[in-house]
Amino acid sequence: MSAEIDTDGDGMASFAELQVSYPELTEEMFGDIDTNGDGLVDDEEMAIAVELGNLADPETDS
Repeated sequence: MSAEIDTDGDGMASFAELQVSYPELTEEMFGDIDTNGDGLVDDEEMAIAVELGNLADPETDS
């Protein structure tokens, strides 16, 4: 998880943190990405979302 997204440094991204980098993100989209339903997106969930095209790759699409 990049420091630009994970602003509190906990290794996870909250809805608010992701929305800064992805302003088009809705709560429904976040729920689809947060596959384990814990209210946070981890590296694996982020990788899956990028692979499925739900989110742009933060490493390549600035």
